[in-house]
Amino acid sequence: MKTAKNGFGVRLKKLRKSAGMTQSDLADRLLKSSSAVRMWELGANEPDINTLVELSAIFDCSLDYLLCRDAILGKEGAVRTSVPVYKLSDFRKDDDAIYYQTLAPDYLEGNAAYVICLNDTDDLLPQIPNGATILIRLQEACLDGQLVLIRIGERYYIRRISFCDGGMVFSGAFPRTPVFYAAADDPDVEIVGVAVEFSMQF
Repeated sequence: MKTAKNGFGVRLKKLRKSAGMTQSDLADRLLKSSSAVRMWELGANEPDINTLVELSAIFDCSLDYLLCRDAILGKEGAVRTSVPVYKLSDFRKDDDAIYYQTLAPDYLEGNAAYVICLNDTDDLLPQIPNGATILIRLQEACLDGQLVLIRIGERYYIRRISFCDGGMVFSGAFPRTPVFYAAADDPDVEIVGVAVEFSMQF
């Protein structure tokens, strides 16, 4: 595993201390020995990939950061980050993400912040294949007919937007989803972002 010299150990120790954890605390979370954690931090050994994934989840950081890709790749590696992946629709901002996905700099420059995971169903919009993910760029402005991420109250949805009679009409991502109308000044409805790309794999 290619990492900067002892960079992983230094970052692990910093993350652990920032979280207020001892080496024993972290070892218990991982079902590992305290000596294993100590050896990682000293740079004498490195954890396996499954443990790295667990560490990424515990400290809410990307694998790129843990593996010091910024030190190896320079600026390009440094700006990579992980974004939360949620279900296609109907989630809250504080819901737990299904998983986190790393995005490259060209996506981040467009202010991308969410990747929405599609449900496994045959009832999707024709242009979006089953199992795809939708990349959302945060922005309030959108065009008629775009696929947008909207907030209704405290929940978030993917909807197709149309402008009509001084308001907004939102049709569902699924054919049977009811059509929803909202006035342009409705405080409970907010356009959060616009779908800019979908892919089976980023």
